[in-house]
Amino acid sequence: MLQIRNNGMFGYNFCNQTVTIYHASHQPEFRCRRIVFQGAYFDSREVGNVDVAGRSKERRCFILLPCGGKWPNWLESEQTEPLQGQWFHLEPGDRILKGEGPEIITRQQWSSFIPVNVPGLAVIKEVSAKEWKGIVRHVEAEAEWYKRW
Repeated sequence: MLQIRNNGMFGYNFCNQTVTIYHASHQPEFRCRRIVFQGAYFDSREVGNVDVAGRSKERRCFILLPCGGKWPNWLESEQTEPLQGQWFHLEPGDRILKGEGPEIITRQQWSSFIPVNVPGLAVIKEVSAKEWKGIVRHVEAEAEWYKRW
């Protein structure tokens, strides 16, 4: 389980939730990286839209992940320095689940690991790193759960 190292500069007291982040790679073979992140902020809301096809509703969520000053500095719980190969970046298409989620090992598991089948699972749409004085302090992400027509 990964935890955020307190960088001492900002107060992220509202970042007290656990989320699980999934990043799949399909080349040369399937691999799914699962990160359990403690110290996140996860907020969901329902938004509506009207277009020529009619009304639609979407369930969107906002995720804020504090960093230790680099992109992003997520550490193993017992470590004081970043581990080689433990740096993780968030990108569109990654999936995020509030709480501690299951391991995904096979391509078949990944194929069925979608918001329609897994309550609370969201797909990342946008990611933005927020800097202060040239140092990344937190990462913000917008995600979508599902659409209802």
